[in-house]
Amino acid sequence: MDGWARTRNAVPALLFCACVYFASCLTASAQQQSLGNLVGHMRLQRGDTPPQRVLVTLEMRGAPMDSVYTDSSGTFGFHSLYPNPYYVVVNDDNYEAVRRLVVIDATMMAPSVFVDIVLVPKKKDKPDAAASPNPNGSNPDIIDVREYADRFPRPAVKEFEKGLRADAEGKRDDAIRHYQKAVEIAPDFYLAHNNLGSDYQGKSNFPNARKEFERVVQLNQSDAAAYFNLSNVYMLTDELPEAQQYLDEGLRRQPDSALGQFLLGSLDLRLKKLQQAELALLRAIELSPMMPQPRLQLVNLLLELGRKDAAESQLRDFLDKLPDSPFSVQAKQVLQKLQAPLKSAAPVPN
Repeated sequence: MDGWARTRNAVPALLFCACVYFASCLTASAQQQSLGNLVGHMRLQRGDTPPQRVLVTLEMRGAPMDSVYTDSSGTFGFHSLYPNPYYVVVNDDNYEAVRRLVVIDATMMAPSVFVDIVLVPKKKDKPDAAASPNPNGSNPDIIDVREYADRFPRPAVKEFEKGLRADAEGKRDDAIRHYQKAVEIAPDFYLAHNNLGSDYQGKSNFPNARKEFERVVQLNQSDAAAYFNLSNVYMLTDELPEAQQYLDEGLRRQPDSALGQFLLGSLDLRLKKLQQAELALLRAIELSPMMPQPRLQLVNLLLELGRKDAAESQLRDFLDKLPDSPFSVQAKQVLQKLQAPLKSAAPVPN
């Protein structure tokens, strides 16, 4: 999902120049292209972790390029990816097939995409029984690309796919025009509304971003991601009561969302609820260990609390687990400043 909550910039003066990168990078567009990461989480319809590890394949231009198994918590990841459209594919005998289109956005400082996939068990006893591949409450993005091709007019789908390609090439204005055409043809095309909102947000056009995300909520009131997007926009515009309202709605629908917990920690930090913020950020890290933003937000929180040793530990852990993250350079700079000994005062002459 594009865009993250604005973080606080109040950090110790010694570390301000380095730490402010953590805050700004979570919301601002990139000044230069960098390699991206695709991190995902698999869960069953009831929120449980799959009992067995699941093979996940990454495809580009129709050809497999890498495969990994989920870990014991259902998490998986592909790293050091060039900006491009990709497909996350699951073909497991126990579940309905998944083919999820994702885009690594060249315009982001940290072009990372986080994919939350709900696995639907195959119904072997009643193969003809009607069953939706996407239960209520799941993210509307989690669909087979062929499904939206069947649900929406072909001209709208073609414009949507042109928008995806434009996003992948860093042509945000072109992407916006294509998404606008898609929703003009098919006003209920919630995927296009969602991506249009994300691109508006990336251009700091918050009123239009809010309008698009509100439309997504209207079209699918059970979608937690749309509420998280709305909460994020309200945080970016310093309308914190509204941000809390929509965040609560999103977490009510999906309490185990790493993005939701990250936004909760960020909002609690803004509201000076520091203990609650720490718990939420730790929960986000637990839910998605490869997601960099909660780890760096936690560093900001620890620095605000004056817990320098804990901040150093978090930075070392971040660099150990995510050495190729676009944030690694800034993390190393902050760690070096934390570890640098203070200059001793000049001796006072007798």
